[in-house]
Amino acid sequence: MDLKLLQQKDDFPLYVLRQLDKASIDYQEKHLSIVQSNSKGGNHLEAGVVLLLHYNNSEFCFQLIKRSATVAQAGDISCPGGILEDSTDAMLNHILLKTGIIHTIDNRTLNDLPNRDEQTADLIRLFLMNALRESWEEIGLSPLNVDFLGALPSYSLTYFSRTIFPLACLVKASYTYQLNPEVERVLEIPLSYFFQSSSYAMVEVESGLGSSDPRYNMKLPCLVIPDGQGNDDILWGATFYIVTNFLQIVSGTTLPPSPPSRRVKKTLSSHYASGHR
Repeated sequence: MDLKLLQQKDDFPLYVLRQLDKASIDYQEKHLSIVQSNSKGGNHLEAGVVLLLHYNNSEFCFQLIKRSATVAQAGDISCPGGILEDSTDAMLNHILLKTGIIHTIDNRTLNDLPNRDEQTADLIRLFLMNALRESWEEIGLSPLNVDFLGALPSYSLTYFSRTIFPLACLVKASYTYQLNPEVERVLEIPLSYFFQSSSYAMVEVESGLGSSDPRYNMKLPCLVIPDGQGNDDILWGATFYIVTNFLQIVSGTTLPPSPPSRRVKKTLSSHYASGHR
């Protein structure tokens, strides 16, 4: 993919839509597996998140959120979204299906998703409404201010019994963020930043208590984002995977590797893995 396409306000979203229409999606298989596991006593949660693209300063950016000190994963950068609320999100999905109030970037309703069987299409709509409901609560993004671009493969978390179902959307117009207490701020990261080798590092994840839990004490690829105040934010883990997977699907190319020689540290709180503050 020619990186100049990232600056094309009208052409790039349509290009993304076409690429994601062809992507292999595992929602039906993953959801069925979780339902069967939970019917036998499991407690595996499902969560919809939305990867937001926004055209700003003559190029496309990702709109991601930084979690505040009020949550267990304080300081983490993530996509807006959260846990599926079965009855609420099913009702919103029904409203979406009947009214067609959200469209794709080429003005199709979400009743018409090419290359998707009806069960997969229904799960895409369900997790989209889940993610947009959470986005309204977290940052004040109106669901009427987005165009749907496509679904991405699910991602199962290492730290929690949770699977993420990511959906990509275009933010149509700038809006005033209305942050709830769980969100410290919104970051806008240019897509072009992910194609620069100097943006990457290896993050050494460790516990502040020196825990021997194997979920701690890891070395993982990450993106280092200067915050403009002499400090760095670290994009790692599930969100790093979702964003880089999106870019690789869309661009058809491999992103720069994280140099082993550049290392940053990420110390996790004692309650990080519990999910409770």
